[in-house]
Amino acid sequence: MTNNKILYIVITVLVLVIVSGGLFFLSNNKGAQEETGTSQPETAVETPKAEEEMVDCGQAQDPGCFLNRMNQCLPVTAKMMGSDGTTAIDITILGVENEKCHFQRKLNNALNLDCYFPKGTLNTDTLDQMFGNDRGLQKVVDDACTPAGW
Repeated sequence: MTNNKILYIVITVLVLVIVSGGLFFLSNNKGAQEETGTSQPETAVETPKAEEEMVDCGQAQDPGCFLNRMNQCLPVTAKMMGSDGTTAIDITILGVENEKCHFQRKLNNALNLDCYFPKGTLNTDTLDQMFGNDRGLQKVVDDACTPAGW
């Protein structure tokens, strides 16, 4: 009976040592992670505000910069030079307004086109059509766009 009592006491002490050691390790490890910033990253929540900010794609040397945002109707702007080498072209997506995607084109800093495309109709083919390359979408462009000054 005495051996059983000693065995129970030894087992109880071992369990307490293991549990307290584990708790000590976990609490120290968590503190170290907080100090070094190595804790598990929290899931990033993208705020709509970030998507609503205008992105400037510069001289449109990376067409994907403009096209990716255009396809989602997110605010974006890019500059290009006309084939004549003298016409400065600015294209801008202002975002969704009244359930439509607001697009503007300026030639030499003067508003040339102001368009409101229904969802899903502003894409690379429509953009190409606006620059005079026939893609069979002239009616879509005509219905969505108003030349400046009208």
